[in-house]
Amino acid sequence: MNLNVNNILVIGLGIIGSSIALSAKSKGINVHGFDSDSSITEHAIKSDVIDQSVSTLESINSKEYAKDLDLIIIAVPPKQTLDVLNNLYEVWNTNTTITDTSSVKNHIKIENVSNIVLSHPIAGSDKSGIDAADKNLFINKKNVLCNPFNANKDHFKKVESFWKDALQMRTALMSVSEHDLIFAMTSHLPHLIAYALIDSIRLSTTEVGDNAGAGLKEFLRLSGSNPEMWRDIFTLNRVDLIKALAGMQISLNNLLELITESKEIPDIFSHLEMLREELDEIKSYKETKF
Repeated sequence: MNLNVNNILVIGLGIIGSSIALSAKSKGINVHGFDSDSSITEHAIKSDVIDQSVSTLESINSKEYAKDLDLIIIAVPPKQTLDVLNNLYEVWNTNTTITDTSSVKNHIKIENVSNIVLSHPIAGSDKSGIDAADKNLFINKKNVLCNPFNANKDHFKKVESFWKDALQMRTALMSVSEHDLIFAMTSHLPHLIAYALIDSIRLSTTEVGDNAGAGLKEFLRLSGSNPEMWRDIFTLNRVDLIKALAGMQISLNNLLELITESKEIPDIFSHLEMLREELDEIKSYKETKF
């Protein structure tokens, strides 16, 4: 299998970056790694997550260093992603392709570059850190590619091939605006609601104890995700998130009216029938539609 990618650099060795590294290594790709926390980089070497380490971000910003790399993958929180891209200006418009893993894209604005393609591998866990790395994390998962800088077609194909062949992912192409709105609704809003629900329980006078059902446990799992990453996401994608939250408020108000029977209900319908129809309509939107 010709992956067209033999040497990669992963910047950021949290669960996403480390899982990419492990998966790539399992396909025979040579993996360089860097993390701003040098102890994590050292741990990655000792744990055989990466093959070679890089000591500073400054050393990466070099045409000489990058000439042997086929692909650089930036796997850091969203706000840091743009900082790292800007700090790799010497590698712009070279044969080395650059991509990212951020779930928000609208803040990534760069001009006159031909080798940057944006990616969003839709995979993750409530766990975090290098010790949670899983080489199978991305298998059969979807990866959304965005090409706002009109990257050279060879760079685009290289990124697409890497995700498909090395990590066994499905890929789709979206504009940045499409991407950010869709994931505001399908990913960012659920996490925001999870934080709100757990906070409402915390502020109540009721002691939940060990009585959490499966539904609440799923909200607990979501609310346990990396707080730095989600703070960035909520801030950077706030416009689309506000749109999604407004739609959620309308739906909650509709359900509240049905539950309290405050709507005028025609004689041919019962309150319970209307509520069942509303819930059935909501349930009809399966995850496979997104």
